[in-house]
Amino acid sequence: MRFELRVALRYLFSKKKQNAINIVSGVCATGICVASLALVCILSVYNGFQSVVGDLYSSFDPDLRIQPKEGKTYPDTLPQIAEIRKIQGIQTQAPVLSDGAVLMNGEKQTSATLCGVDENYYKIIKKDIVYAGEFNVGNDEVPYMTLGVALAAQLNASIHFVQPVTLYAPIHDAKLSISNPEGAFNQIQIFVSGLYSVNQQETDSKFAFIPINVAREMYGYGPHDISYIDIKTEDEADIESIKKQVEDLLSTVDGYTFEVLDKETLHADFYRMLQVEKWVTFLILFFVLMIAIVNIIGSLSMLIIEKKNDIQTLKHLGATDSTIRRIFLLEGWMVTAIGCIAGVILGLLLCGLQSWFGIIKLSEGSDFVIEHYPVAVQFWDIVIIIISVLSIGLVTAWFPTKYAE
Repeated sequence: MRFELRVALRYLFSKKKQNAINIVSGVCATGICVASLALVCILSVYNGFQSVVGDLYSSFDPDLRIQPKEGKTYPDTLPQIAEIRKIQGIQTQAPVLSDGAVLMNGEKQTSATLCGVDENYYKIIKKDIVYAGEFNVGNDEVPYMTLGVALAAQLNASIHFVQPVTLYAPIHDAKLSISNPEGAFNQIQIFVSGLYSVNQQETDSKFAFIPINVAREMYGYGPHDISYIDIKTEDEADIESIKKQVEDLLSTVDGYTFEVLDKETLHADFYRMLQVEKWVTFLILFFVLMIAIVNIIGSLSMLIIEKKNDIQTLKHLGATDSTIRRIFLLEGWMVTAIGCIAGVILGLLLCGLQSWFGIIKLSEGSDFVIEHYPVAVQFWDIVIIIISVLSIGLVTAWFPTKYAE
């Protein structure tokens, strides 16, 4: 063990007397511990909420989605589309035609996103999202509609109702005439076969599903027009690798440019917002942490004044100015390290208890899908916390040491 470290440890853990310096150092370490603990817990809670919401999205979203960068539709007869089916790891792909529509049931009406799908789409979604009836759009001759529970509530509609829901869809290339505005819309009456729920108000109130050919006819599109293709991969498949292969394949299409979206990029705004909130919170708590760390300046300054005689003795024994500075630098840095490591360990312990036992509950009467605050500890969050705290502690401890000569 180096000489400087042994002296710094001696000063830090001296049992001969407890004075104001020891108390200030203890307060500094405690403040750093509490702030580090808070950073670990709060960042883990943000990760937990992101994981929960991501799971809700994943029950409804495809693993990959192919959509045009420009325009609303493209033909599913492109040779490259057929080649995508041959990529290893792809289990199912389902074409979708999607656009806005108005739904009416008696005096109730609301807008929604109408999705035309075929039977392959049943393999994309998870079966546990079916809330009532069945996820079934029938066929071209006898069409049915499946819609979200929140959307059904707005329409006061449900399965087994004797009155069908009326859909109004704008014809994509029709011109609106003031004398005959109805001519720019097609309408159809259709019965509800099922309701779905993913416990997400935005999703449950947004989508309604009908047969894809019926949707094409309503919007006035051709028999092969689609808005996007949803892809489900096999369980052990490398999604990033498949995404790269699809992008390379579609780059050869003339006249169209495509983008391939995964689960995160489908909801990029949501994940971006969550990350911004997470790191803004980190910065706020880090400023609180810096206040605790800055107290080290006062603690070290007092220690240097008290140890003037020791400093002179060490110099007479041959210690250089840099050796003296390193002693007190290590002293301040160890106070930071002790507080940081203790805080991180306690934070991880609290996160583990919260994950296992759900100690802290969400507010009473909450409609969220979980009862307690979720936590998910991420390795790199812990690394960033430790490096940030120790770095600031080292820089802060350096300032008073220049007076230790």
